[in-house]
Amino acid sequence: MRRKSFFSLVLSLVLVLALSTGCGQKNTANPGDSQAGDTLTIGSMTIEENLPVLVAQQNGYFAEQNLEVKLLTFQSPVELQSAFQTGQLDGMITDIMIAALLKSSGEDLRVASIALGATPEEGRFAIIASPASTVKTVADLKGKRIGISNNSIIEYVTDKLLLAGGVNPGEVNKTTVAKLPLRVEMLLSNQIDAIVVPDPQISYVVSQGAKIIAEDSQGENLSQSVTIVGKKTLNEKQDALQRFYQAYTKGVQAINASPDQYKELLVKNVNIPESIAASYQVQHYSEPQLPEEKDVNKVLEWLQEKGLLKNPVDYESFVQSGLY
Repeated sequence: MRRKSFFSLVLSLVLVLALSTGCGQKNTANPGDSQAGDTLTIGSMTIEENLPVLVAQQNGYFAEQNLEVKLLTFQSPVELQSAFQTGQLDGMITDIMIAALLKSSGEDLRVASIALGATPEEGRFAIIASPASTVKTVADLKGKRIGISNNSIIEYVTDKLLLAGGVNPGEVNKTTVAKLPLRVEMLLSNQIDAIVVPDPQISYVVSQGAKIIAEDSQGENLSQSVTIVGKKTLNEKQDALQRFYQAYTKGVQAINASPDQYKELLVKNVNIPESIAASYQVQHYSEPQLPEEKDVNKVLEWLQEKGLLKNPVDYESFVQSGLY
């Protein structure tokens, strides 16, 4: 009996020590240690906005933050949006128009930062006339066919550039050509008077003889791409997002300090036509920041006027501060 009591006492002491040690380890864990939130999956098209992420991956800036970032690229906006809406992505690089439409449709998301477009010079769009066209000014576009994608950032920029040039958008024939390569092909084969596209397509069609009629790189800031994140990701991975932006900022700084160093990486990962790859310039990127309320409200007002918002969207519930 005494031996049994002795063994029972020893076993009890061992259990107490084990529990004490376990509790101590849990309470003193380093917040920087690897956790479930240390992987972020970001979706995008094959666009210039991806370069800071690619540089942060290549230079090990994410690794410095004990963070793995997976950048998944998609061939169509529909596929990209579907992946975000079905929870396959923590975040998505898209334009502010799509972000607002998703928010209005009930998607629980926040705009985390601008990707391109903090200044008018970043991420330019332009109205471009075909090589054989007689169009030289915005006024000359009256009655002409302009290839766009409707209910999109392209149409928004088109309307704003027309108005800035003294032309009512209703005075032109806006023709829906959703696929960008087809829009470019139609312009260069003179099947349409003008199109609206972003870079690098602007640079390409100009190299083929097309003419820039108006662009948004001067004056009012019209076009912005943004990174959006789901509310679930914000709730569960906020620390990882903060570390993401620390690494992303270093990527931006590296690009701006030595853009030519990252040109090969850009050309390899972005749809830049081979004929202009050698002359194409790596553009300036801004450090993470939220879009200004006035710029967001202009987009929301345009969407409201066109009856595209299913539910109201306000700036405060649309953006997320505190990540950088």
